[in-house]
Amino acid sequence: MHIISSSTWRGAEQQVDHMFNNKNDATDIYLFCVEKSVLATKNKTQSDRIFTYKKRFGFDIFAALELKNVCRKLAIDLIHLHDSHAMNTFFLADLFALNTPAVIHRHVNFPIKNKWKYQHRKIKKIICVSNEVKKNLSSFVDENKLVVVHPGIDINWFQNPDFRIKNLLKNELKLPNETKLIGMVAALEPEKNIDTFIEIANRFTERKDMKFVLVGDGSLKSKYAAGNKHINFLGFRNDVAAILASLDVFLFTSKNEGFGQVLLEAMAAKVPIVSSNFPAAHEIIEHEKTGFIYKDVDNAVSIIDKLLTTHDLRLTTITKAFNFVQQFDISLMNKKIDDVYCSILKA
Repeated sequence: MHIISSSTWRGAEQQVDHMFNNKNDATDIYLFCVEKSVLATKNKTQSDRIFTYKKRFGFDIFAALELKNVCRKLAIDLIHLHDSHAMNTFFLADLFALNTPAVIHRHVNFPIKNKWKYQHRKIKKIICVSNEVKKNLSSFVDENKLVVVHPGIDINWFQNPDFRIKNLLKNELKLPNETKLIGMVAALEPEKNIDTFIEIANRFTERKDMKFVLVGDGSLKSKYAAGNKHINFLGFRNDVAAILASLDVFLFTSKNEGFGQVLLEAMAAKVPIVSSNFPAAHEIIEHEKTGFIYKDVDNAVSIIDKLLTTHDLRLTTITKAFNFVQQFDISLMNKKIDDVYCSILKA
């Protein structure tokens, strides 16, 4: 039983969707999520495997009781927890005699306040999305409980011919075909460091042959969109694969990521990456080979300019990145997740 408490769609929700739809004849997979969430709506045709609840803040007794009843009815052997609120619901249900072991999936790399949750005897394994996440947990969690499973993506999805329409965004924005598009796909929240994206874009305002786009929604969208008319804020989109295929450079300015799976998506879409130097970036990008990690704004500007004017550099970077990303296909991720389940249930 996967449990996730978010209503929106970001990287963790994409990973849960991949796991929920894992075709594995040996495992019955269920989902306990918030009613009317994007994840529940996307999988509404599989209503026999989805159980929803009304999200409340803090420790939700009603959700915990519902979880206990559903797990008993289905004879759930293992629970997979994907965020802090899901963990609260599980631990409260455990007080009501749920008596089912669990796995925590640590998708983010933020500081942890309640360390006891990760040390609890009912938590059998903690899946870390990067070595950086594992390193931060190992200071207070038994390392035998920690296992790294990098996020996966559907590589074939990004090769769909319907998405390889290079001028899709240019036509939508009514731009000349020779315009160079630089963009980022991210939630417009403080940790994504949108200020730096805007600062880099401002360095190219004199270039009429370039356009910057931001794809994603969030609490900061109205603030940034109001004062930066030279950047196109496209909001939340369902056609991310097509948008990535339309870009000439993927610029990623995030301060910190548990992993950064959108970088894998850009690689699969054959777009060269220019990324900030967050710790886990080095698990994805080999600098000057599969992408570029900039030091500061000046360096980012220089790299972008070089990628747009040096054909051979673009081609070799894209080719090496596409070869590298093959190891992150969702089928391989799901196999590793299944192995974690087996290691617990056979113990």
